[in-house]
Amino acid sequence: MKTGVTMLASGSNGNCIAVSAEGHTILIDCGISLRMLRNRMKETGIDEGSVRAILVTHRHEDHVKGLDKVTEHFAVPVFAPVEAADDLRRKFPSMMPATMLEVGATFTLSGFQVTSFPVEHDVQTVGYTLARESSKIGVATDMGRATIPAEFHLRDCNTLVLESNYDVNMLVCSTRRWALKQRICNGKGHLSNVQNTEMLPKLLTPNTRNLILAHVSHDCNKYEIALEQARNTLTCLQRQDLFLDCGRREGAIPTVWC
Repeated sequence: MKTGVTMLASGSNGNCIAVSAEGHTILIDCGISLRMLRNRMKETGIDEGSVRAILVTHRHEDHVKGLDKVTEHFAVPVFAPVEAADDLRRKFPSMMPATMLEVGATFTLSGFQVTSFPVEHDVQTVGYTLARESSKIGVATDMGRATIPAEFHLRDCNTLVLESNYDVNMLVCSTRRWALKQRICNGKGHLSNVQNTEMLPKLLTPNTRNLILAHVSHDCNKYEIALEQARNTLTCLQRQDLFLDCGRREGAIPTVWC
């Protein structure tokens, strides 16, 4: 049975990814409203009744701001790293407490073998892999730099969702405050287009079928720039066979399958 990955929202105004197989859907992050989530699930053909759980990567607003209403509507458990779980308990006191995950934990969830792994960011943050039968999905959306644990877990995924947040020249020339520019590119902020492409030779294998660029900045990047740099790298690697796309702020993109 194939596994689908749907980028329901991706960007600094909200992030949400759906991973689906055999009538079971796991959401990764929920930084959009319940109404937007339901509309985008309907647009992409995801049955609301299939949602089984929500995995949280970290506590920043663009990844959790819709979580309380969404969990109330779907009545599903939330799993989050310790720092995020503590913050959610304070932010949403009426929400059922999130299950705290030890970083590196592996557990079974609706037929998926879920593994969390640490990534470099300015708060405690994890990426996830979800494996099911012959399919492996890897997700890392807020990551300041490549690390050995991240490369180890993201290697050999059938579908890889990897941050490509900013273009260096656009960031330098932007009107953003210097302190914010430093935060983004100091190794604990976000992954640039160049850093994304530098990781690809270490991550892609013959089993990799889909590459989705995530968290593309609205003012320090452009979809076409991120896609062109990734496409050039794939050409150098002789991997033009891969399906390549960007998650979007403006709406969901069609589900990719593996």
